[in-house]
Amino acid sequence: MKLQILDADRIPDYLNRYLNCLAFMEICLVIPSYNRADLIGATIESALNQTRPFAQIIVVDDASTDHTLEVLKQFEDRITVIAAPKIGVQRARNMGVERASTPYVTLCDSDDLLTPDHVATVHAWLEANPGYDAVYTNHQVFTGDDLQKDTFSRAPAGFFDGSRSETNFTADIPDLYAKTSQFQLLLVSGVTLKKSFYTRIGGFDPAFDGVPSEDWEFSLRVVNAGNVALCMAPITLIRRHPGNESKSKLRQRLGEIAVLEHANLHHGRPQADRAIFKSMIDHHRLWAFEEAFGRKKLALAACIFPLLGKHTDSMKFRIKSILIRAYMVVTNFSPLPPQRQYKDAIE
Repeated sequence: MKLQILDADRIPDYLNRYLNCLAFMEICLVIPSYNRADLIGATIESALNQTRPFAQIIVVDDASTDHTLEVLKQFEDRITVIAAPKIGVQRARNMGVERASTPYVTLCDSDDLLTPDHVATVHAWLEANPGYDAVYTNHQVFTGDDLQKDTFSRAPAGFFDGSRSETNFTADIPDLYAKTSQFQLLLVSGVTLKKSFYTRIGGFDPAFDGVPSEDWEFSLRVVNAGNVALCMAPITLIRRHPGNESKSKLRQRLGEIAVLEHANLHHGRPQADRAIFKSMIDHHRLWAFEEAFGRKKLALAACIFPLLGKHTDSMKFRIKSILIRAYMVVTNFSPLPPQRQYKDAIE
């Protein structure tokens, strides 16, 4: 049978509307990568094996020094690879989204996996609910063959109270910003956003390059500025491996402090939320001070000490305070700016 090419002017109106709808709903996948030669192949395979395909798959390689680019070559006819200079994961994501030619983008880390129904599930929701700016997905953490319980099921009691629920989706969650600031439920790996919304809120902030929990700051801005829905089905799989596990709880906590301080200053939240943040920051700082002192990281403890808010008045704390003050005098200590404290905790 000979294929007939229709002139655009002769395409029926209903078919034009259908084709426009399909174009409107197309989704591009953006994967930032750095030295993931041993894992990124599986990530891309999961993206290619979707029951409903991505319109584009863009990988932004952040100047890998292993053979990541060689691995990517085997997919070169099905994906777009951008070999960037060393720019950091935030700029890599932003570069990929900028290159996307679709109205929606999905983000996925280079070591994670998407279940085969990921695109179809999210697409169906957005097609029926075009007023939403972002869809975060439930996820399961896995190590080798060990698959953990899904994350959303571990949300604090009352997290979803008052929300609107449909099959596999929850939306319009009251006080989602405050809840997200206290429990990091939303991961950017697997999230789908309107490209126009992503651009409007500024994408990822490169100032957080190297800061633990950098993606949490982005998610707080998403929740603060947009209409957000949650896919309750765990259609994103988060891989745990030696290359992405935090080597220091202290470093992680200082990253969280940096995010909370930034959010408190720049996200324009009501005074009630700011008071909650201040309390959380004080709590995290006290923990970080105690941990740094216990590890004999006195320079770091001295950085944190002048910033402590409410703290225990125990004898142990008084003794630590005297010793830190003495250290600061003897060493003529000049603390680093608060936003750089986390760097001192890198082991």
